[in-house]
Amino acid sequence: MVKFRHFAATAAGLTGFVSVGAVAHRSLAADFVVGDDAPPAISGPPPLEKEAFESRWEVIVGGGASFEPAYEGGKKMKISPIPIVSIGYADWLQLDPGGLGVTLYKDGGFNVDARLGYEPGRSEGDGDLLKGLGDIDFGVTAGIKAGYEWDAFEFYGIIDKTIGGSKGLVGKIGTSYGWHMGEKLIVATSLEATIADKNYMDSYFSVDAAQSAASGLPQYKAKAGLQRVDFDISATYAFDENWLLQAGAGVGLLVGDAANSPIVERELQPKVSLSLGYRF
Repeated sequence: MVKFRHFAATAAGLTGFVSVGAVAHRSLAADFVVGDDAPPAISGPPPLEKEAFESRWEVIVGGGASFEPAYEGGKKMKISPIPIVSIGYADWLQLDPGGLGVTLYKDGGFNVDARLGYEPGRSEGDGDLLKGLGDIDFGVTAGIKAGYEWDAFEFYGIIDKTIGGSKGLVGKIGTSYGWHMGEKLIVATSLEATIADKNYMDSYFSVDAAQSAASGLPQYKAKAGLQRVDFDISATYAFDENWLLQAGAGVGLLVGDAANSPIVERELQPKVSLSLGYRF
């Protein structure tokens, strides 16, 4: 029996725990079993086995690429590399390029995780409409996630606070579902809504008087509220006990004050990715 707990979450969530379009939910991190005893469906992670300390560690390395808008709301697409170094321990600790996650509490299907990640910020060079708006600095995010697993479903809520960068507070509510298709393939989907406070909306979607004068865009004040809705799907295939391939696709829809911002060229935000990983 071979377990691939973390590759799917790592490959899809590399833009940070507060990123958009990420398919990085617990159902994707469920065991990937290769062999005659593969179950017909994902039912969440099993209880921790009584095994040696060393055998609880899982390390996956790999890489790939994503194709997505150059900035949130932009029309121009760009290709970005996806480096993968994923380290997990006993289903309660996960460290990867997206950040650090630690399970604080788990009882039956209910779980609470602490999260430490990052907000990548934005450069005014990412799009023509951003010229004159200035850059948004990198920030560190700290937050918490509460979820409930029922069969192959997970229902969850997330709150993340950015230190530096936008200084924003972002909440997410969503659901994910994953299932085995044969012995070597897992397919997973998620639907998620993002709610952002005034700091985040001001940083990424408002245009103040000075920015308006420098960019030529009209002044605009984005209020806190529902910011976007995302749907994602991914397929992870295990060639053997070590090699995995994941393909992902998703689409986000900017709504409300975010969609009405003068910097938004396209409300519909697509994304595709392809990654290859090796488990040690």
